[in-house]
Amino acid sequence: MERSQLGLATFLTPDLDLGGWIDLAAELALGWVELRADPGMAHPGELSPQARKALRGRLVESGLKVSLHVPIFGVNLTSPIPRIAEASLAEHVDALDLAGELGARVVVLHPGGLPPEYLNVPGAYERARSRLEFCLAVLLPRAERLGLTLAIENKQRGPSRDLILTPEEHLSVLKGLSGLGACLDFGHLHTLNGDPAGYVNALGGRLVHVHLHDNHGGKDEHLGLGLGSAPWREAVAALAEAGYKGAVILEIPDPAQLRESVRLLEVYAFH
Repeated sequence: MERSQLGLATFLTPDLDLGGWIDLAAELALGWVELRADPGMAHPGELSPQARKALRGRLVESGLKVSLHVPIFGVNLTSPIPRIAEASLAEHVDALDLAGELGARVVVLHPGGLPPEYLNVPGAYERARSRLEFCLAVLLPRAERLGLTLAIENKQRGPSRDLILTPEEHLSVLKGLSGLGACLDFGHLHTLNGDPAGYVNALGGRLVHVHLHDNHGGKDEHLGLGLGSAPWREAVAALAEAGYKGAVILEIPDPAQLRESVRLLEVYAFH
């Protein structure tokens, strides 16, 4: 892995504001920063035209490549409640437009999911998949016009049934959508006891973006590398073996754990 592939994700934390995260990425000589388009960070509804221009200027000055994660909190493209699904799609559209204004290269989105009760409702899963396909048909042309790569992410173990948990499900969504890429989150994968190398190999050239963090296998914790049981060295080795050249974003909200994770990667991964 080249150091220029490494980046950090922004989080709501008392230690750093958005500008502080950008400064930290530059200080650590990273190549990327991933902005979260949630309220309090980089939500499109909170950024005036002047604020967007200033943020783009700061990003250009930093020399960092930019990815953007669409809003996470309360957003579900495949919600069984139609108005929530429609509002979620609108949030995605706004996030794409913001990403274009900020000069981002990649936009990451979640596939949506079903509450556990709905798994036993006849046709609910099929309707959720159809809704996701409809949303992607709306979003992909817009992303292409804006010069953005759209990357759909695998999810973690949880009470809801997210639509992408395995490489087979990931490939099923990617099938027939040549403009859609895959974001592989190794922390999410570990909550399902997944095989990092197998997942990387299954995605092949559709893999365009990576999230890396640690946990103890039972839930998504976003710990620094080495603080859980995720096989992060195996994950990094699998990326190197596959010749992966995209971003590897450290999704670690604790700045001290983030710094230590960069140090570990300096020892085990950079060349």
